[in-house]
Amino acid sequence: MRSKIFKIAMGISMAWMLALTPMGMAKADGPVSSAKVISAIKRGVNYLLSQRKAKTFWEQGANDGPTVPQTYAETSLVVESLLDVQESLKLSKLYLYSSPMKEAIQYVISHHNNTTYAASFQANALALLAHRKIYNAVLRWDANYLYRSMHVDGGYHYGWGTPTYMKEFPNVPGDWDNSNTQYGVLGMWAVAHTGIAIPARYWLLAAEHWRRSQFINGCWGYWGFAGRPSLTAKFPFNHWATFTPAGVASLLICDEFLGAQRVGIHPIVDPNVVAGLHWINRNFNPKINDQYEMYCYERVGLASGLQYFGKHNWYNDYCRTLVKQQAANGSWGVNFPSNGASCAGTAYALLILDRGLNPVFMNKLQYNKSFYGQWNARQRDVANVTSWVSSNNETPLNWQVVNFNSPVSNWLTSPILIITGSKDPKFSSEQIAELRAYINAGGMVFCSCDGSSLEFQRAMLKYGREVMDNKYEFHRLTTKSMLLTMQPWYHMYFNMLAISNGVRDVWVISPEDMGAVWERRAFSQKRYWELPMNLYMYATGKGYLADRLHSLVPPAAAGSPARTIRVGRLKYNGNWNPEPGAWPRFALLARANAQTQITVSTVTVSKLNAQKMPLLDMTGTGKFLFTASQIAALRKYLNQGGMLFADAAGGHQQFTDSFSALAMKLYPKAVMGKLPANCSIYSGTMPGGMDSKRAEYRRFYTDVNGLKHVPEFLGIKHAGRWVLVFSPDDVTSGLLGIKTWGISGYTPKSAVGLATNVVEYAVKHAP
Repeated sequence: MRSKIFKIAMGISMAWMLALTPMGMAKADGPVSSAKVISAIKRGVNYLLSQRKAKTFWEQGANDGPTVPQTYAETSLVVESLLDVQESLKLSKLYLYSSPMKEAIQYVISHHNNTTYAASFQANALALLAHRKIYNAVLRWDANYLYRSMHVDGGYHYGWGTPTYMKEFPNVPGDWDNSNTQYGVLGMWAVAHTGIAIPARYWLLAAEHWRRSQFINGCWGYWGFAGRPSLTAKFPFNHWATFTPAGVASLLICDEFLGAQRVGIHPIVDPNVVAGLHWINRNFNPKINDQYEMYCYERVGLASGLQYFGKHNWYNDYCRTLVKQQAANGSWGVNFPSNGASCAGTAYALLILDRGLNPVFMNKLQYNKSFYGQWNARQRDVANVTSWVSSNNETPLNWQVVNFNSPVSNWLTSPILIITGSKDPKFSSEQIAELRAYINAGGMVFCSCDGSSLEFQRAMLKYGREVMDNKYEFHRLTTKSMLLTMQPWYHMYFNMLAISNGVRDVWVISPEDMGAVWERRAFSQKRYWELPMNLYMYATGKGYLADRLHSLVPPAAAGSPARTIRVGRLKYNGNWNPEPGAWPRFALLARANAQTQITVSTVTVSKLNAQKMPLLDMTGTGKFLFTASQIAALRKYLNQGGMLFADAAGGHQQFTDSFSALAMKLYPKAVMGKLPANCSIYSGTMPGGMDSKRAEYRRFYTDVNGLKHVPEFLGIKHAGRWVLVFSPDDVTSGLLGIKTWGISGYTPKSAVGLATNVVEYAVKHAP
């Protein structure tokens, strides 16, 4: 029998908003908020710390009968969960070099136990400390034990003697179970990721075990072989639900190492994984409350990148369940009496919540129906590069798979969407529109040509232009391009092509086969790994990504709006709309936070009406020139009560120069001067305003211009009110919410506050 501890029940606005809506996915409650999940994690940590014993820590004496004690497994599991939380949340109470973690880690490394679970949990805990070589001796012991205690057919039992004296694999027919076996493989996977070499024979034997023991309908049980399908009748459904994800996850681990040297442009299909995923998609139960089983499914989700099992977002489902079921003392109980089970259940719950919450570095686009389609010729390319960036940036990161049936709001969990392949994906017009919505909402697309395929490169050039409405052309990156020089200490060169909207690079193509290097884990080819690090730094503005439950898409508003404000976006002969999603997103924020409906529409100078539209927004990145009649029409709008707010998108000087010339022509006798520090546009003293007297600037701005904490708008007053307000520093990108490097301007929070005040000022002084 399984041990009790391991038995834990195993218009622009409208078009933009529509593009964020799911197509074809099942309707479900939204995800639990990030704040609630983090609160649940912290309460779980407090519970575990309260249960620590002075000498035995979290040991409760769990065992599988009188002969198989599970000593040290419980503490190792708890320590693994606490180390995982510490990696992401950086809690002072979990600091590694002070009590209680220092003593707990020492307890874990000072003991060995000849059981599969204990060795596996010990390895998984210490793998989180792999940068310290003092743990390598223990990890090698675990690897040696797990290698030599494997059954001759690739399975595991609870324990098998002392590995020092075991020269051959154990050979007792049928003496294994798939619970022990999945943890044996998971332990070796943890060891391998610390850099300790594992013989290829191990992965071959492990994979063969799971292939032989899969039932003909694609599932796995606690025991059983594919040749004896009648055995399935002897097991309840929940055993299949538990061990089918265990089988899929174990095969994905084995394939990671067995397929690393077989890199081509055509996917290597694993039919057993396909059958297992089909079973999961048909049978996934979003309401399961068994932490052991949930942990199995999460391992499949994180290893494959899949957000959905069937039509269910597994992580959102698990968050709802676990947050709801957490006890008042911070623990997660189990559905049967068991001493110590609450500690184990809580540790599993923390692993599920915390690992799934990690920021998403890249989303990989699934444009074929099959998991092994052309989009995924290299199943571990993005997984490997995410692991490398995570390790070298000391920030836990995930990756995900997205498709055209999921909403763009799901895509926006990451600022980078990667598209790989060797053939033309033949995107439809609807799919082009979804890609456009992603970029307009702040995303960036990176394309890697498998096998350096010219067909795929030409297709990506074509689709890149179409996505950007043929308004921009590709340029070749140079040795001075920002994407190649993000790290002052390491510059590189790649033959890459990119489209910029004038503010940021939005569609980048690598003719070189990046994925092949990532798939092979060829770390000696340094620049292929440093480029993704540059992408990370570029997308985050040399900062950090938000967690998985954060999205650039504001939350949906409840109830009816209290008022409606019309804002015009000025269309002129120039790059008048580099970030089409900025004002629509700002409108969603106003709707959610202030019950204000901001209706954004595109207007030309000849159609201005101050009575109907009190505020006119203007932005751009380059030179422009208005005719005399356009200047006269704009002046008439301002003099009749309208207000013009403008900013240089990205902070570009060419736009600033052109706008300064326009202002002089609008009001020849006035000079654009700085708004006073006590101006209500800064202080937000008008109804609905926000205190923005202290502004935050982007790191790129402060690196170039030094620290500054006061906003600096320029303006012209007419008839006692500000009719023209201009920011030479970017506001537009802040309204979009992006952190991209190279933008000289305000952070998203400050940009939203200042823009809110501009809107409220215009409304207050409207005719």
